[in-house]
Amino acid sequence: MSADRDQTPCPACRLPGWLCVCPLAPRIATRTPLLLVAHVHDLGRTTNTLRLLSLAARNATILAHGAFPAPADPASHVPAGTTPIVLFPGHGAKPLTPELVAGLPSPPALVVPDGNWRQASRMVKRIPLLAGAVKVELPSRALAGLALRRNRLGHRMSTYEAVAQAFGILEGDAVAEPLLDFYRRAVDRMLMVRGKLRRGDVYGGLGGPRDGSALAPPESDSGAAEGVTDRR
Repeated sequence: MSADRDQTPCPACRLPGWLCVCPLAPRIATRTPLLLVAHVHDLGRTTNTLRLLSLAARNATILAHGAFPAPADPASHVPAGTTPIVLFPGHGAKPLTPELVAGLPSPPALVVPDGNWRQASRMVKRIPLLAGAVKVELPSRALAGLALRRNRLGHRMSTYEAVAQAFGILEGDAVAEPLLDFYRRAVDRMLMVRGKLRRGDVYGGLGGPRDGSALAPPESDSGAAEGVTDRR
């Protein structure tokens, strides 16, 4: 790697400056509000994907759970006039389908617990908003590509992938596809930095968004939130 390349981590995507993916983020304004409730112990981990979601989806809200003093009730972050649905398999979850959404009393707000499996399970049981809301799961799980963490059970995916596929059901491929494209670009760059992927195999290459030049530093975005982690 050339010494003149900026190795300073980007504060938003946390990749070295010369690999920053922030200018490639689709910044999609989804119709469905997105609330991500993340376990505080996973905040700041380099394998998290919620920071990428905060770049890719404009209206994502990320709250930390487990901090002291206790944070505000997540219910206060669910917009009025929406019905919260919790994306988490198990606990009586129903397949997320257009028919289920059509049967809700009002448009959905997507709520996602984030952490390792044990942490997320506890959040679903203990946080009133998550415990009382309709639980949904993806009807099928088509993984987007390589993962940042080892997956012992083989069928789980990152929170980012799960949310992107949920938006595919809620709002269609026009939303899901650019979200997954951005995810793959970012993950491949992270894997290359770790020596797990050759430079020539990085999806989308390493050029800029328009002319193939090195990426410029990201512009500040007051709407971006802090990221969290994969659910593995």
